[in-house]
Amino acid sequence: MRNLIFYRILISFVCLTFFSGCLSFSSTSFSWRFPFLRTVDGSENRDALIEKAEEGDPASQYSYGFSLIYGEGVAKDLAAGLVWIERAADAGYVLAQANLGLLYLKGENGVPKNPDKAVEFLEMASLVGHIQSQKELAIHMLSKNNPLRDPEAGVFWLKKAASKGDINAQVTLAQMYKRGIVVAANSEESFRWFKEAAIQGDSVAQLESGIACYRGLGTSQSFEAAYNWFTKASEQGEAAAMSNIGVMYGVGQYLEKDSKKALKWFKKSAKLGYADAQSNLGVAYFRGSGVKKDYDQAIKWIKLAAEQGHDVAQFRLGYMCFRGEGVEKDMKSAVIWIMKSAEQGNLKAKQWLEDHK
Repeated sequence: MRNLIFYRILISFVCLTFFSGCLSFSSTSFSWRFPFLRTVDGSENRDALIEKAEEGDPASQYSYGFSLIYGEGVAKDLAAGLVWIERAADAGYVLAQANLGLLYLKGENGVPKNPDKAVEFLEMASLVGHIQSQKELAIHMLSKNNPLRDPEAGVFWLKKAASKGDINAQVTLAQMYKRGIVVAANSEESFRWFKEAAIQGDSVAQLESGIACYRGLGTSQSFEAAYNWFTKASEQGEAAAMSNIGVMYGVGQYLEKDSKKALKWFKKSAKLGYADAQSNLGVAYFRGSGVKKDYDQAIKWIKLAAEQGHDVAQFRLGYMCFRGEGVEKDMKSAVIWIMKSAEQGNLKAKQWLEDHK
């Protein structure tokens, strides 16, 4: 948002990427290994493990199966390894269910991909509350690359993981509800899940919770709550949160209006490369807001923002070139920058181009 002068809060969207382009959701790597297989040498340990596996101990079956797959302490035998791990999984050993599901899903270490078996074993683990399996199942069901894609099931398992406190799942669900990806847009649900993750300390969720409170999206508007969330996020290095605190000081929302403190926060954010803060910092130098006028610094920061594609900075830089404000008049450069801004939908830029045909 902008006030009539120059401040703006950028509503920051965390990039969502499903395998085909919507949710960023990291997949699991294997963590099956048991230390004694690698730290204890000799056949006695190996034979004891095999004996326990043959007696029906699921943990031993699981460990022996992966030892066969990876050839650790025994001769590598992929087919036999899978048989042992499946025995453990069928006996209810959750780690076997979870990692076997991943093996079949990813096709690692020579194991052929088998999506049907992957779903079968991931569901086993998910049904008894294994959070990572719930997330993997959600990813698979939501992926457009999955011919048996089932968004409803994907959201179901994502909610299961989120309800158990998984931050990644909570933030992903919040973004889905915020942007209407797979589910219908719902600002209340979005805020609910952002807040859950924010309470656990996730900086992106803290930023998004602050934005929701600032704008009254999914919750009652509260500049105080917004400031508190922005502060928490800024303490973790979120540049957008720093910039937003600068905006609140600049326009006097909840905080007493203070252009010097606004400048301080814009500087912190701008130095981290945040385009919105760079634009506002440049304008502060141009106008002498909280600092002595400095056209060189104004041009420096506005140009940095413009080069990142910031439409407001592009228009301002072009307009400065047109007017010769802080730089020599340069109509060619003015048109180039203002056209870039107009191409992004900036109304002032479009109007300027219309007026200067």
